[in-house]
Formats: sequence, C-alpha cells, structure tokens
Amino acid sequence: MRVRTGISAGLLLIGISAAAGPNLNIQGVNRAEFWAFKQDWATAMEDKLDLNVKYGDLNGVFGLFLFEPSKPWDNLRKPLRLFDYTLAYSPKKFEVLYGKYFQTFGKGLALRTYQDDDFRHYKSLFGLRGSAKLPLRTDLVLLGGRLRDVFFQQNTYQILNASDTGDQVLGADLTTRPLKRIALGGRYVRVNRSTDLSPTAFGELYGGNASAGIGPVEVYGEGCWRLGTKPGIGGRETGKGYYVNAALAFSGYSLLSEYMDYSKLAVPSGVYHFNDPPTPIKSGVSINRGVDERGFGITATATPFGPLYLEGVYGRLYKHDDTSAGVVEWEGKSRYSAGTAWTFEGKFNHMFQQNIELHVLDRAVESPTVHVNWVGGQHTVAFEGSYAFVNETRDDPPQPGLMKYHETVLTLSYGYGANLLFTVGWQGVDKKLSRRYNDETSWPLFETVWSITDRNVLRVRLGAERGGYTCSGGVCRFEAPFAGVKVQLISRF
Repeated sequence: MRVRTGISAGLLLIGISAAAGPNLNIQGVNRAEFWAFKQDWATAMEDKLDLNVKYGDLNGVFGLFLFEPSKPWDNLRKPLRLFDYTLAYSPKKFEVLYGKYFQTFGKGLALRTYQDDDFRHYKSLFGLRGSAKLPLRTDLVLLGGRLRDVFFQQNTYQILNASDTGDQVLGADLTTRPLKRIALGGRYVRVNRSTDLSPTAFGELYGGNASAGIGPVEVYGEGCWRLGTKPGIGGRETGKGYYVNAALAFSGYSLLSEYMDYSKLAVPSGVYHFNDPPTPIKSGVSINRGVDERGFGITATATPFGPLYLEGVYGRLYKHDDTSAGVVEWEGKSRYSAGTAWTFEGKFNHMFQQNIELHVLDRAVESPTVHVNWVGGQHTVAFEGSYAFVNETRDDPPQPGLMKYHETVLTLSYGYGANLLFTVGWQGVDKKLSRRYNDETSWPLFETVWSITDRNVLRVRLGAERGGYTCSGGVCRFEAPFAGVKVQLISRF
C-alpha cells in the first residue's frame, strides 16, 4: 500500500504539473533516518518532508514530521507526528500568509523563531502574517500566531512548550533604509499566555535598532524593553536588553566587537522563549538566554599574505552580580595552504564555565586541535585530532569534588571524487565518569557518505558517540551517549 500510495502521489504531482503548465514549480527536501541502539536494540525512525509549491503568485509549503521510537513508550520517549502547511499570496509588493512560518525581528531580542536541522531544533509560529514593501525602501511585517518549540534531547523529541501551546503572540516590525548604508527599525511584540492570572497580565516587548556604515566601519545597535508579568504571583515586571556591535574590515583584515546586556528580557523565563538574544560565546553557550546576562566578544581575522589565515576570538558572559555564573571562551586559530594540495590548520580553545551545567560548579577545558587536508586529483585525505585537558568540580554523588581527566578525538577521512567519503573516528576519555558518560571510556566510529546522485545522499554510521553537553545559537542540551547504527537518506527534488 505504501508503494502504491507513493506512486499515486507521484503520478498526481506529475499530472498537476502537466495540467498547470510551466507556471507550476514543485520542489522539496526529504530527510529519512533510522537508528538502532546496541544496548537493547531499540529503534527509532524519523522522517522530515518539506514540499514547496509555487504557482504564479500563490505559494504553498507542506511539511510532514514523523518520529517513531520502538515500544515500550513512556512519558519521555514517545512518538511525535506533525503535519504543517503554509499558504501564501505573494505578488511583488506584499505577501499574505497563513500557516506555519519562521520570523525574527532584528537580532532576536524581541522575537526569534527558526529551524536548525543540524541541532534538531525547530521553533515555529502558526497563524497569520502580512508583509509589505513600502516606498523609501521600507518593509513592514504584521503577525499573529502560536508558538511550537520542538527540541531533540536524550535521544527523543519533545515539545518544550507542550503545556503552553495556547499562548498567543502579536507582532509588528518596521524597517527602513533612508540612505544606502543607514538603516532604522522599530518593533512591538505582545505575548498573551494561558498561565497569566488575568486578561490584562500580558507580556510586551518593544524596541528598535539602528545601523550605519562609513567607509570600512559598520555599527549596529538594538534596544528592547519588556513589560511583563511576575511568574506565579502576578503583578507587572519590567526588563530590558541591549545589543551593540561594531565591525572594521579592509583588505586582508577584520575586527568585530560585541556588547550585550540582558535583564529579565526572556519571555517567558522557563525552558522555552519567544525571543532568543545573541550570545558572544563562539560555541553557543548561554547562561539563561536573556534572563540575567551581560558580556562582550571580540573576533579578529587577518590574512597577512595569501596562504596564511589567522583568527582570534574572545568572549565573556556573566550575570550582573559577576559571581554566581559565567562563561569565558577564547580561541586562536591559524591556517596555512601550501599550494592547492595541502592545508594545515591548528587551533587552541579555552573554555571556562561556572554554574552552567546542572550539578557542575565549574568546568575548565583547554583543547589544542590540528587538522591536515590533502587533495590530489580525485582523492582527498583529511586528519583531525584534539586532546582536551579538563578540570571539573561537581557537587553531586557519586563523584563529587574536583575531577581531572583528558578527552581525545581522532578522525581520518578519505574521499574519492565528489561521491564517496569514508571516515574512521575514535573518541576517548581516560577516566570513568558515571554522570557525564555512563562510565564509558571509548567510542569508535565508522561512517560512509555516498552521493548516489546530485540530489540523493546516503549516510551510514556504525559505532558509538560519547554525547555530552553541546550548544548551538545560545541553546544547549545534554546529548546522551549512543552506540549502534544510524542510517540517513537526504533527497532533494
């Protein structure tokens, strides 16, 4: 039945396309995955389909998301089945859209939704959105919708706001560019939450931004103010946030500096947010994503001569009392290309975290990494190795107090042409860590990536992954260790 249904659907699309003529355009991406866990041979199947249909000024997006773990299910690990759609009328000067969509205002201080396939995080809105291109290079966005925050952690998907899916958001954003290198923006966001104690106890975010460029200098600044509700007890509560960056770029050199200050800006202040302001930490770590943070970051790059590239990054983020929690990260990197065949890269990363992970008082990691790449005709060989020195202080049993250990990562890859890539890897730690890695110390891995055609890529991974604390875009999670088989097929059509 599934084969016949697939054939029928394909014939239907071909028939519709032929009937509609050249004005109909259908494109899509499908990502199918199958996981088998070695420990108990449990399985998990996942499929994510995004189909885009365009006919003249009409646009449609249809999405299917299926996550099917093997039984027995429990409250944490259970199926997730979603069907999404978007319908839009989009002539040249305006658009009216209904359905699922993603929207970010400014740098995300007031509103930020997005999808991240690599990190498996999908934060979207469902509702109505209108946008228009006005005279004098001015854009207007008006929206209303409900949030859904789908997040992957502990080898399963969760809807972070499952108890608050009835919350509503209304928003307006106006941006204008009166001169070529000068831009101004203003925005307003209102959040109506089901858990607020009265209809008037809603949350509001309002602010604006300005940017200007003079010669090699670009400056951007954004401010946002919050008028919200005190959790649980009601009553009004205020918050604010600022983000500023300045960039200097000229031939072979660049410098970027950032400063941010967030106080009670997050809406709401729990596990999910309608807004996600930027973090200065390169690896994506954040203390509490806008609740109580301030910090700065500096990134400098240089290419003093053609084959040599240099980069330095420093970022610091801490609470306003400057004592209870914080993150410091700095990294130096150099890359040298010897002709077209050889590339050598080395970097050193330092990361210090204080009260960021649960039950970890502080964690310091110094990690040197080397990467060598060689290309010769149809052949590519790459090697990467890192050796991390870790000092970690915990406050929970069974391993409280200071622990010192080392983490090793080695990968060797061989590619033939543009179609085949083989990778052998190994991760290891020289101490048994019950809380972090379930007392495991070695994780070997073999992976094959086969580009069957220019639109179909098959990835097969055998072995183990150590998991651990990882972040992307200011959002962090603890990834459970994995041992078994992963198969992924990505198809574009």
